Amino acid sequence: MKHLLLFLVCLSVIAGFSQSRKPAAINQRTQISLTRYFNQPADISPPMVNTVFNPGILKESNTLGTETEIIETVFDLQSNSSLANRFVVWDDGTMAAICTRGVENPTNYAFPDRGTGYNYFDGTYWGPKPTTRIESVKTGWPSIAAAGPNGEIVVAHTSGTGTMKVNYRPNKGTGTWTESDFPPAPAGASGLLWPRVISSGTDNNFIHVIVMAAPTGNGGVPYMGQDGALLYYRSSDAGLTWDIQAELLEGLGSDYYLNFSSDNYALAAKGDMVVILHASAWADMFIMKSMDNGETWEKTIIWQHPYPFFDFNTTLMPDTLYACDNSANMAIDDNGMVHVVWGIGRVARLAAAPPDPGYYSYWPFTDGIGYWNESMGQIPDADNVHHTMMPDYLEELGMLVGWTQDVNNSGFVFDYEGTAETPFNVYRSLGISCMPTIAIEDGMIQLIYSSVTETFVTIDGTMNYKHLWARYSAPPGQFWGDFTDLNANNIFHVYDECIYPVMADKKSTIGPFQFIYNADNIPGIFAFDDDHEPVINRIIHNDIEYYIGIDDPAKTPDQLHVSQNYPNPASGITRIAVELDHEALTSLEVVNLQGQKVFEIPAENLQSGSHSFVLDASNLTSGVYFYSVIAGSEKVTRKLVVQ
Repeated sequence: MKHLLLFLVCLSVIAGFSQSRKPAAINQRTQISLTRYFNQPADISPPMVNTVFNPGILKESNTLGTETEIIETVFDLQSNSSLANRFVVWDDGTMAAICTRGVENPTNYAFPDRGTGYNYFDGTYWGPKPTTRIESVKTGWPSIAAAGPNGEIVVAHTSGTGTMKVNYRPNKGTGTWTESDFPPAPAGASGLLWPRVISSGTDNNFIHVIVMAAPTGNGGVPYMGQDGALLYYRSSDAGLTWDIQAELLEGLGSDYYLNFSSDNYALAAKGDMVVILHASAWADMFIMKSMDNGETWEKTIIWQHPYPFFDFNTTLMPDTLYACDNSANMAIDDNGMVHVVWGIGRVARLAAAPPDPGYYSYWPFTDGIGYWNESMGQIPDADNVHHTMMPDYLEELGMLVGWTQDVNNSGFVFDYEGTAETPFNVYRSLGISCMPTIAIEDGMIQLIYSSVTETFVTIDGTMNYKHLWARYSAPPGQFWGDFTDLNANNIFHVYDECIYPVMADKKSTIGPFQFIYNADNIPGIFAFDDDHEPVINRIIHNDIEYYIGIDDPAKTPDQLHVSQNYPNPASGITRIAVELDHEALTSLEVVNLQGQKVFEIPAENLQSGSHSFVLDASNLTSGVYFYSVIAGSEKVTRKLVVQ
């Protein structure tokens, strides 16, 4: 009877990995389109003023539980699409988080105090919320990375024709920042904007920056035949000097693309590997990968855009195009494989509607988070090439991993009384589910994305709030677990818009995955978009960890911590780390999907502290198993895949 019960529970766990997607919205609403004029987002910088904005009129709320508010800002446009690297976790469990911070004089978008808001976690506590920027001048769109054995570096832009600023200090979290100018824009370019920074190599001595040459919409000029070119910079001495400057990598120049857009790119690194991701509705989605700290690069196309050299003024489409919605993220696993997630959008530049050059249409009810890794190859074209990125087609390929949830189980989402207007904010053409972020550790992907969440509605009943939704996958990309609303059980998020999640690219030594995000109480953007009045936005830190198990898939008991076996999948020796908070009789057992015990390490008395179990998987046939660590009355179960 016990084996039968275990078998049934195992089946229920497996069922959680293959959930069917419910309709994203009422069919009629999916046909609603909006029109927008495309232009590079303008970083408005009016003359400096001495007006100090009175924070007394700002709305604010606090959070409870393990969450910590670490930075406050009124300037709330943290990205035009994908997020920069805003969060670092070091091996010792310390962390640093940044955002574009601005409080003063938002009434005319001046924000003379705008710059990098920075906070540091010393392993026990976060510091006080910052009251000033770290730069000496007005900046925006910062990116942070570890630099050198124990230091950190922040790169931020100033304006379309200004010089970007670099702030560095050799000891993270303490000491004075040393500010310097980033290398100037190359001859023929007017300035540099929207940087991404990451570090690689021994002691993080290689610093990599990808940045965009200022386009004409930001006071720039076309560079090397592109109105917005992506340029690569590298330092080999933790940012002291730059040995590669303004390199236009092969595969990124005017022979391949007409231009690039702001914030449609990301950077990741692991060991000596560095990866650039580009994800946009208007050009190929691809990665550029270097295995030697930026010396040589190889390009891999993930999705080939059906309109090479797309031009908003001249290119016309006979059909709507499903594409990346411009928000994407990536992570590198322990085997060096790149994993990518992106929001799915639907756009068109049609001959009849609208006819004017520069305009395009987008469909805000398009919903989905796509997933790809290097083992999948280029996404094959659908019968209709315009539908290659369609959620239904990606679902057939096993590449659809996120979507908005039917919270009230009504059979459809956004069941509300109202007009035909979209009942949520679309954030510069981003749709229902967007802003995905992932991290990989211990053979598991953790995915977080922002998604419109029904039943959480503004007081006037017109708008649904976005919440952060999480899902795990182990082995990475093969089995996906349940959906979890990370904000549903916190009373202070009932009236909160939760967006811009950023996961650290590694787990902390204290165990969980770490992430930060932005919360305020009104959907939409104040800065530049004028969706609502200025309000306080809270940058919040939290952590999350899902254990794939039979007993409790959401968490482990407080006294027993069990890692995912490594390596996983396993073909030979694999190890399982166990942390005991107290002395206990501890054993390990492995069962197959029929509930039959196939391996056991008998119980022995173990002291509190760290222990390691060794399992020889070569004696097991290929397939899925579950291993359980039992310590006294506590038990944690995880999945084991044998190749």
